[in-house]
Amino acid sequence: MIRRFFLIAALFCAVYCAGAGAYAQTVVENEYTAKTEIIPESQGFVPGETLWFALRQELKPGWHVFWINPGSAGMPLRLTWTMPEGFVAGAPLHPVPDYIPVGPLASYAHEGAPVFLIPVTAPADARPGDDIEIAIDASWQTCEDICVPEDGRFSFSLPVVEAAASDAAHAGLFAKARAKLPDEGDKEAGFSVADGGYVLTASAPAGLDPEAAFFFPAPEGLVEAAAPQEIGVRDGEARIAMQPGWLETFDGAALDGVLAFDGPQGRRGVWLSAPLSGPIEKPAEKAAPASAAPTLAGGLGVPALLALAFFGGVLLNIMPCVFPVVFIKAAAFMESAREHPGVARAHGALYAAGVLASFLLIGGVLLALRAGGEELGWGFHLQSPIVTALSAYVLLGVGLNLAGLFSAGESVAGAGQGLAAKKGAVGAFFTGVLAVVVAAPCIGPLLSAPMGAALLLPPLTGLAIFAALGLGLAAPYLLLSFVPGLGRRLPKPGPWMAVFKQLLAFPVFAAAAYFLWVLAQQATGGGLAVVLSGAVLLAFAAWSFEKSKREGTGALVLRIISAIAVLAALAPLARLQTAPAVQDEAGAYGAMTAVPFSPEAIEDYRTEGTPVFIDFTAAWCVTCQFNKLTVFSDPAVARAFDEAGAVFMVADWTVRDPEITEALESFGASGVPLYVYYGEDGAPDVLPLPLGKKAVIEAVSGV
Repeated sequence: MIRRFFLIAALFCAVYCAGAGAYAQTVVENEYTAKTEIIPESQGFVPGETLWFALRQELKPGWHVFWINPGSAGMPLRLTWTMPEGFVAGAPLHPVPDYIPVGPLASYAHEGAPVFLIPVTAPADARPGDDIEIAIDASWQTCEDICVPEDGRFSFSLPVVEAAASDAAHAGLFAKARAKLPDEGDKEAGFSVADGGYVLTASAPAGLDPEAAFFFPAPEGLVEAAAPQEIGVRDGEARIAMQPGWLETFDGAALDGVLAFDGPQGRRGVWLSAPLSGPIEKPAEKAAPASAAPTLAGGLGVPALLALAFFGGVLLNIMPCVFPVVFIKAAAFMESAREHPGVARAHGALYAAGVLASFLLIGGVLLALRAGGEELGWGFHLQSPIVTALSAYVLLGVGLNLAGLFSAGESVAGAGQGLAAKKGAVGAFFTGVLAVVVAAPCIGPLLSAPMGAALLLPPLTGLAIFAALGLGLAAPYLLLSFVPGLGRRLPKPGPWMAVFKQLLAFPVFAAAAYFLWVLAQQATGGGLAVVLSGAVLLAFAAWSFEKSKREGTGALVLRIISAIAVLAALAPLARLQTAPAVQDEAGAYGAMTAVPFSPEAIEDYRTEGTPVFIDFTAAWCVTCQFNKLTVFSDPAVARAFDEAGAVFMVADWTVRDPEITEALESFGASGVPLYVYYGEDGAPDVLPLPLGKKAVIEAVSGV
């Protein structure tokens, strides 16, 4: 009997201990943060006193987590504590941060094994002997070349005790963590706005080397994170000049931050605080010396980027992705050429307005989505099968109109501003819109630098680059409209124009078919069948609409039938589903065999010294497909790859892929096509556009 009693007791104890052990969760392991652990400094709470906790993280080499102010972008540590009423957790204390450049941006972050200290104060009426149940929901972001959000949940209990001694096993951890916190610095520092920038003055800490110092402001967005700072020391006072960031107004009671520097005893930091008498308004201009003015895209300033965007827009008119629209513009201009020169000028201006409005709309939406954290690039809208299907429908409608199946818009063609009775005004505007819809997927010569910079510069500057691109695309047509001498060189109007207009329908039909081919690679299941059926319904709707103009009593019925057919064609588009990313497939690519894009594989090849050629492409990019059918289908190019032992890798951006977006941005590009070659030394080389067979062979052969 006694033996049975002890056996039952032992089993009960084992079950109880196992349950208690399962409940306690003080360590979380994630894929990129090797381990995150929460550790109390002592083994219990003392009523009315503060117990410190250490949150220790072990990061993989090259990865970092963020400071209070993450810099250009990022998410710092967030902790949500669940404890009994009266227990209060303070904000985490961060070690002195590091400045980590990321291309033209910068992160304020921690590498290695950072330790964050968090104070928790127990209420004075806490009763010794009680066990306090604690749950902590933690979230943070870990970054290297990519950024990954991570989280963890901790749950454990600690007793309330009369007195608590520090845990000797972790005393060294807490001592080192406190040593890495910034020291108390000047709490009466001065802050001012001067020369269009911000200036902070404070007592210089001992051992401050201005050449190895950087001020990390606590408010996010007040200071341009990646911009250089001018730091000087004179008569024991440090002066820090900084460029304003995106924050328009800061109304805090003080400007706080850490002045970090390398001293004789290693990296140090002091916490500075400048009291403010009122809100800080962002100055009109940034105060940056000419030698330190920010530049992007290989050292180009904003004026050069605007010029490149304009001339790149001009060249976009002759890119393969815009060929169909060239025919549409030709038809529109021949139509307006019959009218008075004033009408031609008005149509030219309206066409340019359509181009500009479309570029600014797409660019504005893109910048807004990126500001919200979306990983997108130029041409992002055509990564949606719904937008691709609508583009095919629009082109089908334009083609049917040119072919003469139907006509529309005579009564409302010129609505607004003196053009109410002028035929074709609205058509001119929407021709400009259509030009952008078809041209937007591809990046032509000269455009990689300005389009990449537009996504990194302040929003107004980015929109100015989009506007310059639009002006360039519209410039040739605008020039024909406003220079009478050029217009007089066009063929004289005559019956041949009707035949010419019908002939132009066929390249437009070809463009619609191209978008259907793109859709077949984007949509799942019967998506293509749905859109093909919708195309038939739209053609029937156009025919019914035209017939309604000639029927008497049946006109209303035909128009109702036309409207129903249009709705039947458009309604199923809302159910189109995006296919999985096509990166999992490899195979024949022109004359070569391609492997799917993988950042990990690239690093492995570079480590081994294996050359890698990356083709950043998309099915909706006409220029990309043109290069595939010409350059990459050439046997001489395939032989050059075989002789060099180079790997041909395809980064297919047909469907949205954040990894490819990150890779494009790392080269300053915002869209496709882009061609990058890693030689045996592992250094990347971006090939020029337009791409030629000779350039590819020379790059691969090392000529």
